[in-house]
Amino acid sequence: MKNLNVIIVGGGIGGLQTALALGVDGHKVTVLESAKEFLEVGAGIRVPPNSSRLSNSWGVDFSKIKKSISLGNRFVDWKGNILADCPYNDVEEKYGAPYYLLHRADLIHVLEDAVAKAENVTLLMDSRVEAYDYEAPAVTLASGERLEADLIICADGIKSAVRNTINGSPIEPQDTGDVAYRVLVPVEPLLADPKTRHLVEQPWAVHWMGPEAHAVGYPLRGGELYNIIIDITHATDVGRPVGEDEWRSQADNEELVKRFAEWCEPMRKLCTLTGTYLKWRLADFAQLDRWVHPSGKVALLGDACHPMMPYMAQGAAQATEDAGTLQAALRKFDNIPEALDAYQTQRLPRAAYVAKNTRILQEWLHLYDGPERDRRDSLMKADKASNPIFWSYTPRKDWLFAHDAKDLEAGEDEVFPKLAGLPAPEARIYNGKLPDTELRQQFRSMKAGNKLKTHL
Repeated sequence: MKNLNVIIVGGGIGGLQTALALGVDGHKVTVLESAKEFLEVGAGIRVPPNSSRLSNSWGVDFSKIKKSISLGNRFVDWKGNILADCPYNDVEEKYGAPYYLLHRADLIHVLEDAVAKAENVTLLMDSRVEAYDYEAPAVTLASGERLEADLIICADGIKSAVRNTINGSPIEPQDTGDVAYRVLVPVEPLLADPKTRHLVEQPWAVHWMGPEAHAVGYPLRGGELYNIIIDITHATDVGRPVGEDEWRSQADNEELVKRFAEWCEPMRKLCTLTGTYLKWRLADFAQLDRWVHPSGKVALLGDACHPMMPYMAQGAAQATEDAGTLQAALRKFDNIPEALDAYQTQRLPRAAYVAKNTRILQEWLHLYDGPERDRRDSLMKADKASNPIFWSYTPRKDWLFAHDAKDLEAGEDEVFPKLAGLPAPEARIYNGKLPDTELRQQFRSMKAGNKLKTHL
């Protein structure tokens, strides 16, 4: 199909990538973003090759922004012992594109710049959608203006206003049991300390793993900043719908300093360097029944239909894959409903599989010391399906990074790699069966801000 009039609701990463993907094929695209402007906010984001390869094909110029190329994932226990490395030294050669470490605001800006250069793509800021006409299709803005199109893509995030209608039944974001602290810290104190200098100079994504928490740190803007995302189990509200006022809250470094007082020196140092920041309650939901409205003219994309915890570093990448598959489907089929059906058929099970793996990693990364943690550490060293680290099993890594989202035939008979499975029930944090040991009682005291009696 050519020369479609497409409206995209939401100017986040998924919305802008979709605008670029459809714009290069000659479709007239209008992106509606409710914010008045893109702010210099956010923290780090990892852009893997299954995403960066697509972006390159749509004219995104990563050379315009400061960045680091990831050396890979390094896994360290909470005492500072390196357990395993998953190197990415062959990523560009093997998968055709680099694995970038970026500031999220820089990624938005480079996407915005590419959109501005696309003659047939228009980005309208301060344009909030108030109502949908799924049959026309059309949207009505808060200003009262009605905009009609041939196709509407709803990339309006995890709090999507239209998801329940398109899915055909209500489904609300549910608490995963974890909260995330997204923090940027200055690099000067890290560079001045021989024990932390390598964190900036060697761009590994370092994963520190410990009881009911883990953290991921890596440099940004070529080593000008250090990004750390800290994920902590709060566990009490697993499965409960997240209320409108519960998504984020303010915190300061005193909370993290107390929480990680007994961890290794690099983690303690990072916690002291944080200032005031936001912490986010992590949420997801079960696989939707459908991503496409019965009219065959309106579809969901990105977090609106497959939100996932950040543990696979694939949330934005999967939204970018959505855009690639949508582009390919509109190229192949002669009518919009058929194209959207192909888009949903290929993308829904793949995104659901990735989201499921975020839950598996959540369990393995947060184990207490003990037999099951020892078994995890042993499994992490083998290139086998039983390895709980997704990328450390080559067939899974190839399935993820080598995937061409624009190859519709590849998804017809797709074989999904074997999952690692979950820890033993008696060691799992999130099933409510973990014994209430003295260690856990001390841990609860620590979370409440009290001192530990002994080392964990």
